Amino acid sequence: MDYDATLEHLYRLERFGIKLGLDNIRRLLSLLGDPHRGLKVLHVTGTNGKGSVCAYAASVLEKAGYRVGLYTSPHLVRFNERIQVNRTPITDDDVLRLWSGMQPAIRAMTAARAIDHPTFFEVTTAMAFEYFHERQVDIAVIEVGMGGRMDATNVVDGLVSVVTRVDLEHTEHLGKTVSRIAREKAGIIKPTSRAVTVAQSALPVIEARCRELHAPLTVVNRDVRAERGGSDWRGQDIRIRGSFGEIDVRTPLLGTFQVENVALAVAALVDLRGAGFSIPLEAIRRGIATARWPGRLDLIGEKPSILVDGAHNRPAAEALAGAITDLLPGRKVLLVVGILNDKDLAGMAAALGPLASRVYACRPKTHRAFDGEEVARAFRLHAESVSIPSVRDAIDASIRGAGSDDIILITGSIYTAGEALDHLGVHP
Repeated sequence: MDYDATLEHLYRLERFGIKLGLDNIRRLLSLLGDPHRGLKVLHVTGTNGKGSVCAYAASVLEKAGYRVGLYTSPHLVRFNERIQVNRTPITDDDVLRLWSGMQPAIRAMTAARAIDHPTFFEVTTAMAFEYFHERQVDIAVIEVGMGGRMDATNVVDGLVSVVTRVDLEHTEHLGKTVSRIAREKAGIIKPTSRAVTVAQSALPVIEARCRELHAPLTVVNRDVRAERGGSDWRGQDIRIRGSFGEIDVRTPLLGTFQVENVALAVAALVDLRGAGFSIPLEAIRRGIATARWPGRLDLIGEKPSILVDGAHNRPAAEALAGAITDLLPGRKVLLVVGILNDKDLAGMAAALGPLASRVYACRPKTHRAFDGEEVARAFRLHAESVSIPSVRDAIDASIRGAGSDDIILITGSIYTAGEALDHLGVHP
């Protein structure tokens, strides 16, 4: 079987949907020899910002001299982006080899009941753990897929467990209130963990979990403070203060929301020192300065300026709107947008629509997306909007309609961002 055929088989596993629970992944890992046992982990959950926190942490740990595994999802352009060691994606050959090696375990799981087949996320999580075990990583930075308590990644016990800002998401699986969702996400905090979060409405839920487990908790905007200094298109300066003292860093990632993400990453890295990791302040500076997280307020073209951002829910859309207003006041914005059908379409339209002089609504290549015309109808309450079937056609139309001083903002989901980068020839 070649690589493309392997990916086709992997993606077919999406038909098994989402199975929240750990029995399936534990059985799969057991049949594979429990490759996750002994893995040292920085575990990250939350609604928004968790990918950026993972990218910062992995970059710093590498600069500190460690071999670092990084597992994130979804990918932007290629599946291989999900599983990396020292920021190098897993090779096609290794994906093929690991998938082939997993087949006896999968057959054993499904011998009695086909319904026990592992899901796409369970398989990719097991693949990541197996790869990190083989590569003998010193630490793995692991991003939760959904929620936390019942997420397939939660078979590990994080040395540090990070909960970024929590908001309403996946309410059909995680609960209808922020407090209920926060309880699910706080489920990654273990008796062996140090925990890091941010001051927010969900903080009492996270504090209660930490008290129950006697897990030390650091709170950004309470125990750790961050303030933004200068910023431009090349990045922004941030000063962070805490029990460790004071550090000035510069991040190449744009947007005011990155101030909080950087602070969360630094707080988590400082806590890792307590678990025996040597992480000098200079490694923190260098790691944050060289962090890369494509498709997040990513400037990929000029004249017109083309920005790609994976904002995929209402809070992220609101943060993106604030960042655009901050970075580019008064500039004309042409908005290319495709949104998944489990998101707050009206809320995202209310956040992003007022920025736009014209909206090009489209549908990314997934059955989980709103039709372009549905998106256009929601945005017409705020701006002139047209429906164009595909992401690539919408981008091409926006470029034809843009002046050299305009901004083309492509957003709405990671799927939309990934298709945009692929179409525009940008490879993460």
